[in-house]
Amino acid sequence: MKHFLFLHLQSARQALHKILRQPFGSLLNLLMLSVALALPLSLYVGINSLQGWLGKLTASPQISLFMETSAEEADIAAVDRTLRGHPRVARYHFVSKAQALADLEKRNALTGLAEGLEGNPLPDAFIVEPRDAEPQALEMLQKELSGLPMVESAQFDADWAKRLYSLLELGRHLTWLLAGVLGVALVLITHNTIRMQILARREEIEVSKLIGATDSFIRRPFLYHAVWQAVLATLIAWGLTEWLVAIAGPAVSQFAQLYNEHVDLHGLRPAELLGVMAVSALLAMLGARLAADHQLRQIESS
Repeated sequence: MKHFLFLHLQSARQALHKILRQPFGSLLNLLMLSVALALPLSLYVGINSLQGWLGKLTASPQISLFMETSAEEADIAAVDRTLRGHPRVARYHFVSKAQALADLEKRNALTGLAEGLEGNPLPDAFIVEPRDAEPQALEMLQKELSGLPMVESAQFDADWAKRLYSLLELGRHLTWLLAGVLGVALVLITHNTIRMQILARREEIEVSKLIGATDSFIRRPFLYHAVWQAVLATLIAWGLTEWLVAIAGPAVSQFAQLYNEHVDLHGLRPAELLGVMAVSALLAMLGARLAADHQLRQIESS
């Protein structure tokens, strides 16, 4: 067991030394891989940072509950109690018919409008902000609230909510699509890199096989070379993502202030970084394994 671990440690050390001995060529490969990784990571970080904030925007979908004009204070109090304890209601506020009429006069410069009316034709209303902006959940909440006593109608901007939800879903799908495409690119780039290395060391490999070296022994350094490339490329991509967050953060904060909100873009969490690193290493090992097996078969058949 100790010998087995020693061989792996030795192969890992040799692969790292080989990368460090060729800084220019290694740097070009690492930059190519890191840019491929940084694209989906940046999109993922942006969507994750903005997702929670979008649900808090003052322009978020709101359900307007209009009471019947004959509703009394007891009816309004009953609706208020229902909304206060509702699990799918984030917040709400009450707009009395007197306040609604005053706001109407102020917005349209119709001072004295109430004097020409026999009574206030506007109803009392509740403006409800749902906790979940998903369109189906909004529709269910609208139907439920419209059935409350003395509630004449419940309205909300369904199209706005669907556009917002679709935008977030599009961002998520683009992130996974881009990650998948660039994951395939990572495999292909690693495959080509390892293939070129094996071709450059073909004579050395042939001699090693003549003296009894196994395929796993020959293949091991190339696998570790791919793993080191993936790990270092992930770290560079993480640095690029953090740099992007630092640059875009102030602009996003200024935009959020227009809505009286505070938003901070945040980078990858340690667990997320380790996960990306592990997936990148596995994909790189896959590309290296395919290249090594193919080239070793060719050497054996020649």
